Amino acid sequence: MERNEIFYDWLRAKFFEIEDNDTRVQQLTAAVNDLATILEKDLHKVRCCTLSALDSDIPITNPSIVATYELVKKHWSSIEGKYPEPPRGILRGIILSALYQLGMKDAELCRIIYYTASGYCQFVRFGNEESIINRILKEFGKDVEDEALAEWSLGNAPVAPTPTALKLKNLSLELKLDSTEVDENELKKALTEAAGIEPRHNHGPQNGTQFWSPHFGSTASAGIVKAIKTAVNSFGGSLSTSTLETEINKYFANINNSLNNAFKESFQSLLAVERRSKLLWWKETLYSTTLRKSYREIDAAVLPVVMAIDLVKLLPDLTPVSVDYLLTDTYRAVKHDESIKQPLSKLLACFEDEEQQKLLASHLPMLTDCGERTTLTSFLTQVVHDQKSLKKLTHYTGLRADVEASHQQLAVIVLHDLLTERLIQEANAA
Repeated sequence: MERNEIFYDWLRAKFFEIEDNDTRVQQLTAAVNDLATILEKDLHKVRCCTLSALDSDIPITNPSIVATYELVKKHWSSIEGKYPEPPRGILRGIILSALYQLGMKDAELCRIIYYTASGYCQFVRFGNEESIINRILKEFGKDVEDEALAEWSLGNAPVAPTPTALKLKNLSLELKLDSTEVDENELKKALTEAAGIEPRHNHGPQNGTQFWSPHFGSTASAGIVKAIKTAVNSFGGSLSTSTLETEINKYFANINNSLNNAFKESFQSLLAVERRSKLLWWKETLYSTTLRKSYREIDAAVLPVVMAIDLVKLLPDLTPVSVDYLLTDTYRAVKHDESIKQPLSKLLACFEDEEQQKLLASHLPMLTDCGERTTLTSFLTQVVHDQKSLKKLTHYTGLRADVEASHQQLAVIVLHDLLTERLIQEANAA
């Protein structure tokens, strides 16, 4: 297993509070591995643990913290004696290390962790752990972007395969055949016999051609024919039908692979073109397929959520960061504001308006919830369905009501949360 750099970053920063103790390192490493094994089977828990680990003020009663503490106690049985209460710093480090371990080996988990963390981190000021969390965001963000660019790339393949695109390699037909030779000794023996005395009349070549010539012709030709037949039969024996079949099948298999690769590249390019065309049409029309009205007719306060709901329908599970900018630029094209920021309490107040709740309720279904630490979108969904109050914003999301944010930021957060929700739902359905 590769070295978990986040674990050792946390260790070097002395957040594990174990000093130079190899036994404790082994115990905590075992807890990290146990937690990673549990989380990789449940994408929903991955999102919940991400939110819990990022919050430096997360209550020690949080389910993710409590569950992690129980894992640590299995390996470090005396931890309760040293820490009367669950050590928040140690447990956050365990969770972050497990998340990093998962994200480094699984692209889908990497996306969930990155989208969840990036939506939360932009509104929070971290302490000494900031550089460690930034490392996770930077590495995972790069991995997500590289994967998305590869999927969205137009590639170099033409729309229809051409001879240039279908260069077939290693298609030489190799048949190993025996050499074909006339048996010189047998032929010489036959010709010598033919040149001898004609046995019926006892004539030789000196007696003329009346009897000897027919004898020589028939005997010599019979010998030559026999020698040639023997050589040809030997040659034919080296031609195996199974060998021919194998070589021909191998030849056409290579052709098939070349065609498949060309068509795959072409299809990938066509998909990329189709996605881009849909997005350009969406931006050009400024029309909500969800509410069936122009974006210009929708209240600016709820427009970010409406646009995110519309846009996520056009996107695959993996999107490059350029899509985020497309969303924010399209919002500005409609409302012409310059990323004006306002406190979250004011920015989100519209979601408690009865009229806006009726507008959004049927289009913003309940998301999987993480209880006392959940995503902003999940919390807003509960507000829209009149299950939560905005007064509980900090309690459920960890975000302070006085933190400032813009409509564009809200739109991107909702988009990422909806993409993550879809990944989780698809995993649950599988």
